[in-house]
Amino acid sequence: MENHNNNPHKSQVKDKQLKPQKRLVLDALREKSMTMKELDIHTGVMRENICRYVSELIQMGLIAIRRKRKCSVTGHSNVNEYTGNPDLFPKCNQLNLF
Repeated sequence: MENHNNNPHKSQVKDKQLKPQKRLVLDALREKSMTMKELDIHTGVMRENICRYVSELIQMGLIAIRRKRKCSVTGHSNVNEYTGNPDLFPKCNQLNLF
């Protein structure tokens, strides 16, 4: 019996399936700033996946945390609002410190 769990192409297939979801999250954040749960409702992508995509997109410099606010879906206060619009990225004060 052949073991299909060690298929080297399995990760490539999974990656191709996830790319459209990550693109959907990025496009939604370029259109409107949202929390993760708002993204979940807006895009239909599970929040658990959105969490991973947000982390990756922040590391790539494609999105940023705009501010903290109350989520319109959960009602939780002090949650991150993310944006993919570079005009809304927070201004960096790092150079002004010295």
